[in-house]
Amino acid sequence: MLESLSNPQQKDQIEERMTRIKEDPSFKHILEEIETGGPAAMMRYWNDKEVLQKLGEAMGLADSGDAAISVGNAAADEDDEVGNEDESIVHHCASVGDVEGLKTALTSGADKDEEDAEGRTALHFACGYGEMKCAQILVEAGARVDALDKNKNTALHYAAGYGRKDCVALLLENGAAVTLQNMDGKTPIEVAKLNNQHEVVKLLEKDGFL
Repeated sequence: MLESLSNPQQKDQIEERMTRIKEDPSFKHILEEIETGGPAAMMRYWNDKEVLQKLGEAMGLADSGDAAISVGNAAADEDDEVGNEDESIVHHCASVGDVEGLKTALTSGADKDEEDAEGRTALHFACGYGEMKCAQILVEAGARVDALDKNKNTALHYAAGYGRKDCVALLLENGAAVTLQNMDGKTPIEVAKLNNQHEVVKLLEKDGFL
């Protein structure tokens, strides 16, 4: 997901393909629902491998591992992994803003820093989706704010790229590094600039000069 955000050329290609397939009767209603309903709507399709595969093929990203809804693919993969029940619970709760579910999972011994197949923690998901309360719970529980996914993105990269200003502020207040580079050599502020997240850019620049 973040890879497409931090690569302008790839982002443009994805947007062009998305525009085309919106007119495809088999995808139009699904995409409209995801666009209007956000993460909650996307969750309905997380376990529908057929839909995810068809959409990836239509976008020409089936083999690249960088489908626009890669969070959905990762979540589906989690369900197939044996012994990752805690991972699925904390990631699911963090993604949809299930505060009570997240608290219960952590109290029951779920690993706050558990990684999915792409190296993403619950904090990556909470910050990417802008679930501030869940992000705060994870930080207060001692989650690693600078944990890296397999593409070396931190939760701050996710929050910055998607314009989650509150989550950015939370991470900065808890010592998140603003200079870490992902595999594309991009810092959180550079990812924010690429995605025209002006308010986040101001916040990160202010922190960088303190």
